Amino acid sequence: MNSRYFFLFLAFLSFSSQSYATLSDIKTPNVSESPTAAYQPGERLVYKVSYLGIPAGNAVMEVLQTRKMKDRAVYPVRSTVESNKFVSAFYPVKDRVQTFIDVEGGYSHGIDIKQRQGRKRRNKVIDFDQVQHRAKQVKNNKVEVFDIPPNVQDSLSALYHFRNNAVLEVGKSIFIDVHESRKNWELEIKVLDQEEITTALGTFKTFKVKAFVRYEGLFMDKGDVTLWLTDDARRIPVLIKTKIKIGSITAVLDSSEFSTEATYQARAEVK
Repeated sequence: MNSRYFFLFLAFLSFSSQSYATLSDIKTPNVSESPTAAYQPGERLVYKVSYLGIPAGNAVMEVLQTRKMKDRAVYPVRSTVESNKFVSAFYPVKDRVQTFIDVEGGYSHGIDIKQRQGRKRRNKVIDFDQVQHRAKQVKNNKVEVFDIPPNVQDSLSALYHFRNNAVLEVGKSIFIDVHESRKNWELEIKVLDQEEITTALGTFKTFKVKAFVRYEGLFMDKGDVTLWLTDDARRIPVLIKTKIKIGSITAVLDSSEFSTEATYQARAEVK
């Protein structure tokens, strides 16, 4: 199970006599405190991952402390997925993917991928030069350079870009330029419907969207990923489903944490 599409978030109003989870219930920060509306450092979401209905492991998505890269302020965003003991006995999964998103521009400066899925290994780094429009990929000690479109995203940053910029309307598609698997792709994310989703955190009004992935992505397969994103400014995926060659995988939001950057930095220093 990979990490790169576990992207996340929540908030809601009450409707009729039914009770819905709200931002205050989940201790989300004041959106106006961040240059972006949807996410900021200190955001950490944990998902329970299941394979064919069987508990398989956990996935974590977190926005780390703002740092400098290429003289620009960036948000490091880290995604990890790890199988539980039962699944690891016959198909161990341990993925760590990190992207670096420009705070002001919202584009990617690069992505670092380290994955173990069964016997498969995939380690590579892609550095984006957003001025000269070049991508430099280092994989298995082999260096390749590719042309890229302006403000290109990687396979993880694309979902944060979507969360922060998409205006969702049922039946409409949003297209995002992504560089992955040595090519430039136009990722389509289509809004399918509006649905209510109930998790351990409560009941949420959501937009159901489908990402049509044609490059190496979630679980190292090409395929479609369906997400249920909260109908609010944060666009938090509370439920994620994808089909792979040997079945289907589901990730459900199990817990969330929204710290201020100062609190997050202090916690990181203790670690």
